[in-house]
Amino acid sequence: MTNVFERLAKVSRSTVELVHGKDVTIFPISAKDPNASVRLASPNTSYLTSACFFENTLIENDAKAQPLTGSSGRLAHRSLQIQASIRLIDGMPLTTGFFLRREEDGAIFTITQFDPDGLGTVLATLAKAQKLPEV
Repeated sequence: MTNVFERLAKVSRSTVELVHGKDVTIFPISAKDPNASVRLASPNTSYLTSACFFENTLIENDAKAQPLTGSSGRLAHRSLQIQASIRLIDGMPLTTGFFLRREEDGAIFTITQFDPDGLGTVLATLAKAQKLPEV
């Protein structure tokens, strides 16, 4: 029998995903070659899932987003990290370096960090991208 808190976490995470999740398309990249530019895997490898987007506004994360620059103070005009809780799809790959397109507005992101939670979703840190690379 699973822990009561684990079951509660699964139910609440599923509810948040259903209510606040946005449709996203995941674009896997081909094998990484350090001497070549990033390329998408074949077009039929992309897949649809959902993700909850948020910016982490906790004070301690604000300090990370705007580090001290020596004696002159803090960096100005640095945006906070964009994070997403992404629903995993059985049998489909998801890892750092993959591209993600939010279908609502067409915004494109790259997954820069990746932390599976063991409950069917991952917490990913995203970086904005200008466009999808070529296939």
